[in-house]
Amino acid sequence: MAETIFRPQVPPGQIYVNDKWTNSDIYTHLNRRLRVLVVDSMDFVDFYPTTEFAVLFITEADLVAGTNYRRNLAKLKNYLRSVQMRACEEQANYERSAVIVEKTSISNQYFNDLQKFAVLELGLGIIPVSGCEECGQALIAMVRMGCEDKSNPFMFRSRAPPMETYLLKTLLTIPSLGETKAQALLLRFKSLINICNASLEDLTKTVGVNSAQQVYNFFHSC
Repeated sequence: MAETIFRPQVPPGQIYVNDKWTNSDIYTHLNRRLRVLVVDSMDFVDFYPTTEFAVLFITEADLVAGTNYRRNLAKLKNYLRSVQMRACEEQANYERSAVIVEKTSISNQYFNDLQKFAVLELGLGIIPVSGCEECGQALIAMVRMGCEDKSNPFMFRSRAPPMETYLLKTLLTIPSLGETKAQALLLRFKSLINICNASLEDLTKTVGVNSAQQVYNFFHSC
């Protein structure tokens, strides 16, 4: 059964924040630049930068603990699936999502497992950040993009949005993959999940034999 969670109508330029972040650095960072609306009934969703965009923030501590974040990711995926089915029936917009992950020197060793679980098994987009301030910057970018464009911010377009930086950071966690080839992958395959599902042959056509093997092994190794 799908989770029933709070679904806001977020005014342009504002952000809904789960009340568990009220006394945090990220709340302070957001509150300096946006109108922040604190809500105590958002369950596993941490932020709504737009009405149709749900965001989870997995902290360094969450990654190290390695338990609740998997449960929340699965809840999000199941919820989004049910919302999408209803939206298709109603010919309406369906909710999108992002998972922001605090990738530090401490949590780095746990990051690959999370990335494979979120992207490969659940098909969720992830954005690695260095801490609360960078998470806030990503959320502000989402709010601003929501004011300008309702399309998926995880799609690469000819006019690169601010979120391009975070997409590239995800790919640059792959060993030996440089920024030029990461950009080439995004231009060719359009999204992270498409890169994950690409064949070795198609990857080779884009970034060459050695890099293609690195990308393929990264997402398909046990």
